[in-house]
Amino acid sequence: MKLLSVMFLLITLFVSDLSAQMAETVYTNGKIYTMDEEQPWVEAVAIKDGKFIRVGSAEKVKPLVGKDTEVVDLHGDFVMPGILDLHSHPFITPWYGTMNLKLQNPNDPEKILQEVKAYAAANPDRTWILGGQYGTGIFPDDAPNKAMLDAIVPDRPVVLLDQTGHTSWLNSKALEMAGINKDTESNHLMVILKDPETGEPTGTIRELSLQMVERVIPQATAEQYAKPIEQVFDDFASLGITTQQTAEGHRAPLQALKMLEAQGRLKQRVFVSWDWKTTLNLAYTLEDIEEQIENRANYESEMIRPNYVKIYSDGSPMAGTALLLTPYEDDPQTIGAANMSVADFAEAFIKFDKMGVGVHVHSLGSGSIRRVIEAFEIMKQKNGESGVRHKIAHNMMISKQDLSRLAKIKDVNLDFSPPLWYPNPGVVKTLPPKIGDVRYQMIYPVKSALQAGLHVGQGADWQTAYPTPNPFPALEGMITRQNPDNPNFGSLNAAEAVSLAQALKIFTLGGAWVLGAENEIGSIEEGKFADMIILDQNLFDLEKAQRLDRISKTKVLKTILGGRVIYDPLAN
Repeated sequence: MKLLSVMFLLITLFVSDLSAQMAETVYTNGKIYTMDEEQPWVEAVAIKDGKFIRVGSAEKVKPLVGKDTEVVDLHGDFVMPGILDLHSHPFITPWYGTMNLKLQNPNDPEKILQEVKAYAAANPDRTWILGGQYGTGIFPDDAPNKAMLDAIVPDRPVVLLDQTGHTSWLNSKALEMAGINKDTESNHLMVILKDPETGEPTGTIRELSLQMVERVIPQATAEQYAKPIEQVFDDFASLGITTQQTAEGHRAPLQALKMLEAQGRLKQRVFVSWDWKTTLNLAYTLEDIEEQIENRANYESEMIRPNYVKIYSDGSPMAGTALLLTPYEDDPQTIGAANMSVADFAEAFIKFDKMGVGVHVHSLGSGSIRRVIEAFEIMKQKNGESGVRHKIAHNMMISKQDLSRLAKIKDVNLDFSPPLWYPNPGVVKTLPPKIGDVRYQMIYPVKSALQAGLHVGQGADWQTAYPTPNPFPALEGMITRQNPDNPNFGSLNAAEAVSLAQALKIFTLGGAWVLGAENEIGSIEEGKFADMIILDQNLFDLEKAQRLDRISKTKVLKTILGGRVIYDPLAN
């Protein structure tokens, strides 16, 4: 009897152990592009506890199929890792959008005014009329006047944010509430446009002066943020994006993220960058925001990584608020200015690096970028190899000389902004007059950055740069350097075009490396989180057929995050 009992126990343990090794889900019979150099293409993957437990041929994965395993036949569909967007605005976009007034005709001044008037009439209890984001290049000098808003809403403050997130259009009441008048100082950081004859503010403000308005607007609660953020993340999931790094962050939306996570409604991996001396979401004192950063561990989890800080090095060349290495084309007397000195940048970088907080620096002008690189060099000399990953975002006018210099600094890398590396109406109208055609055809040197040995990611800068976070037009544009919607714009710095394989790495594993998460996400490998997307067409087949112009039309059939299907248009 004892022998039988022992045998029964052994059999039970064996069956139990075998069952524990079985996959929860198996995807098979696919064309799976893994981003793993050891095996770039496989047929099948097995998933358990949110991670890939086996990746390879259908035969290799088959033994992990148990009686409770869900088996999904891909029928030859193309699969790739989930896409990473390293520069998103899921908090400010709803704030100046669906949480208030989302402009339906952002590029038509007359229709914008009609929408504001209708919204104000339909919402008589709103103490502030907030909306956005209106397009660049639709007003002379991108400087709309308060009189247009005063004529339709004279008795309540109106604030409209522009497409870049660096400019706001205010009516007289909003200027009054913010304490902005003819005596308010204006400089390259606190840009307040004034009438040359009367000295009165015109209603257009830029850069850090936006803080003056943000601090008097009643801020939303975490509960008010939660649903709009969830809607934003649903949109990202439908486009194949499984991880995003926000270019903003403060207490209320972080609380909203935790709320969504606790309720099982968080459908993105979110690397949060806290606002620090930025233009947006700073309805706080500097001491308050720094305390929030110090207490970031209160929000940290497997899905939420609040370990970055957002810093502005400049505004933008389009507005003349970025430091260049040589003078502006339309004003040869100025090279612009950066937000801080090299010493001040270095002091901030050293502080955050010691805290274990990665620095996420907005930088577009060639002179601003060089100043930031010099500050990072000082940081490295002071702190040594901390292991903290930092990055410079946008890099519109970074020089090849500075790419080589940056490559020598370990753990400091780049992301580029897709909608700006091919010609689009906003950039075509505003940038060449400011920097000239020669420099215009040198922007966004993506290929050169790779050749310099840098790790590169991408971020759509939605919605401040582009009306959609859809990565597939951006992917096509990176390869062709042409506007997928309008090739008549021509090419932009075509020598910096990259291959499909290079671009896909930038959109996946490259971005993961920039975030310091290359061992967890970015590729389909055993032990990594099971983040992947199923597409309606094989991108490499398009490359072979020389139909790169079809990449932008790609549709996502299914998005999987940690083994969980978070987007499936055919699901009940």
